[in-house]
Amino acid sequence: MASQPSRIAFAGLGAMGYGMATHLVNSGFSVIGFDVYQPSLDRFITENPTASVAETPREACQDAHFLIVMVATSVQATPLLFDEHTGAVRGLNENTTIIMCSTVAPAYVAEIQNLLKSAGKQRIRLIDSPVSGGAVRAAAGTLSVFASGAPDDVEHARAVLQCMSDANKLYEISGGLGGGSNAKLIHQIFAGVHIAMCSEAMGLAALAGWDTKEAFDHLSKGGGSSWMFENRVPPMFDPDHAKYSAVTIIAKDVVSSDSSFHVPAEYHTQRGRFKLTVGWEQGIITSTARAHAFPLPVLGAAEQLYLTAVSAGWGAEDDCVLTRLFLPSQPDLVATQAGHPSSSSSPPRISLQTIEDLMIGVHLAGLAEAMRFCARLGVDEGL
Repeated sequence: MASQPSRIAFAGLGAMGYGMATHLVNSGFSVIGFDVYQPSLDRFITENPTASVAETPREACQDAHFLIVMVATSVQATPLLFDEHTGAVRGLNENTTIIMCSTVAPAYVAEIQNLLKSAGKQRIRLIDSPVSGGAVRAAAGTLSVFASGAPDDVEHARAVLQCMSDANKLYEISGGLGGGSNAKLIHQIFAGVHIAMCSEAMGLAALAGWDTKEAFDHLSKGGGSSWMFENRVPPMFDPDHAKYSAVTIIAKDVVSSDSSFHVPAEYHTQRGRFKLTVGWEQGIITSTARAHAFPLPVLGAAEQLYLTAVSAGWGAEDDCVLTRLFLPSQPDLVATQAGHPSSSSSPPRISLQTIEDLMIGVHLAGLAEAMRFCARLGVDEGL
């Protein structure tokens, strides 16, 4: 008789989580979805009739072999796991495996382990396994996965981890719990610098008078290009419909925890007896850097852009809106000059080669910064 498929509770059906959960269903796993947002649950069960959904995290975890956590922040993860009435942990059987896919501070993973012990659940397996790649790769099962933890625990979850990852991008990180989050933290330094550089480069090209689509085509083939540049610039041409990734997604990792602003809207979501407060987790990278007394000046410059954007009320918008900071009097110039160079009869005032050189310089400085931080954290620079 064929063995029954592993039963997976999946918490967090957001932009990436929805694709990940759907891909697991399509790969033959038995998936029980949970999210605080009812429309996400409705869509999940409609589009995946062999799956099921739950009213609370605890209900989702009944008889689950694995719990995948893919919520946005540790502020959301803590009550999801440990709420007295609805938290998942009290519903987990011994030897169930928690796969922590959310991007959180390395220290938070150790905190989860301590809380599991305090709850008498020390036999629950825990894998630190943040992911990267965006919604399209999530749905295709081709994410980059940075898995760390006890070797036996990682091996136990290998089939699930392989299902979510590209064949060549399941990285097993040494150093135990927190190793995966350290590796993702370095990844986010590159992301933070490169996303900001996208807006600076395209804003400069527009201001110089270039047809911005022509500029993008040229720069995306040059030495200053990056994965972020190729993926984040196209939404700039139609910013009203851009839905790639909100400013707050990268800002939560980059913006310092002692910055003077706070996201104003803390809200509560009620589903039956379940209530979750969604707050603002700040500075995964910066807080870790300060704990290690390590300066990050290039990322610090990008941090100010994200801080300004969130303070201006743009946090929920696609991060392509950062171009507004470079074009305050003509915020839509990148879009309006897409396919149309400046109306000026003069040639562009700055060459594309100069903009490419700027991109190369910033990326090299960010690379040096990130690699030195790798060494400080003990992360394999070969990743």
